[in-house]
Amino acid sequence: MNNYPDKSRFAEAFRTLRTNVHFSFMEKEFRSLLVTSAGEKEGKTSTAANLAYTLSRAGKSVLMIDADLRKPMLGRLAFSQASPGLTGVLSDLLNTDIDNGTLEAFGVSDLFNLLSFQKKTGLLQLSDGREEVGLYFLHGKLVDIKWFTKPVEENLVNFLIKNSLLSREEAVSAINRQKDTGQKLSSILINTGLLRKDELKGPFDNYMKETLRVTVQMKTGTFSFKELHQSDLERFSFDLADIHQLYEEMVGGEERLPYLQSKIDSAILDVSTDLFLLPTGNRPPNPSEILGSKGMSFLLSYLTKKFDALIIDTPPILPASDALLLAPQIDGVVLMVKAGLINRELIRKAVEQLRLAQANLLGVVLNRVDIRREGYYKYYNKYYSGYYGKYKS
Repeated sequence: MNNYPDKSRFAEAFRTLRTNVHFSFMEKEFRSLLVTSAGEKEGKTSTAANLAYTLSRAGKSVLMIDADLRKPMLGRLAFSQASPGLTGVLSDLLNTDIDNGTLEAFGVSDLFNLLSFQKKTGLLQLSDGREEVGLYFLHGKLVDIKWFTKPVEENLVNFLIKNSLLSREEAVSAINRQKDTGQKLSSILINTGLLRKDELKGPFDNYMKETLRVTVQMKTGTFSFKELHQSDLERFSFDLADIHQLYEEMVGGEERLPYLQSKIDSAILDVSTDLFLLPTGNRPPNPSEILGSKGMSFLLSYLTKKFDALIIDTPPILPASDALLLAPQIDGVVLMVKAGLINRELIRKAVEQLRLAQANLLGVVLNRVDIRREGYYKYYNKYYSGYYGKYKS
């Protein structure tokens, strides 16, 4: 990538491409770009690499991601360095054992994400020596939470009594029914007509938020996870509040992820100043499933916050659907076309598929144009010799 002069026509072509990409995002700065093509041998990988290098020369931290899990090529840029790669990281997300451990090694957000990726059903218990919390997950989604050490005077029933929403007699009746049936207290209060749903929702949300606040503040201590059968959590189907959404709103993207961060960082390789690479790793038997996974979406979101720009190389669109799975999650897509091998019908099909996938197609880049041809040569020769002086391309 860095073996051509800065004033060469080749270098200027990529600076022009860099500028055009920036102009395509006038209202916001782009953070991720996917480079693909309709078919093979259109020059997408070399374009992705050289564009990434050109962006890094402008002082941006740039990560190249080799998401071509079928015929990976970007990894050759750092072939001497070992890395578990993209597939290694995603495999860890799906297979990490989280039966028990410490909150120093696994942050609370690590555990939430891993349970979500693995679609676990069960009880996650956390303890930091002062507080103990139990979180119930159904297929990876948080459906209920219990603060075992919460002061009695601050529990939901006493809160409702204090705010004159419930009498003590009504509270005793509801609690006794809860003991007999095992149902959630909030469900009993509404189903028995003691409170309307709109009356209970505000206090219930506040109660859950306070419990979640205590949970996310746990930085030390231990955790354990016990798998449960789906039927054990049927009583949590009452949807007074989306607790998982309340959690996501509370962390607001500021998650503490010591375990996941270490795994991801170990897979990223240094290529040159401000330029990094996440290679493919071992080739999987199911590329589309991996790239379309929840773990891949999380990884892209995490890396977008860590680097100024992501440049992603994918397989061609027509032979495989991989690029179409990623494209809607990326700020923009560039379609490579090799001059002299243009098949308009194939390009139309590729563009149509990108639009159906709701991708933001920035445009088409014509690659390997023979500037020595009449017309091209006169313009470029005049431009470069007059402005830069004479340099070989």
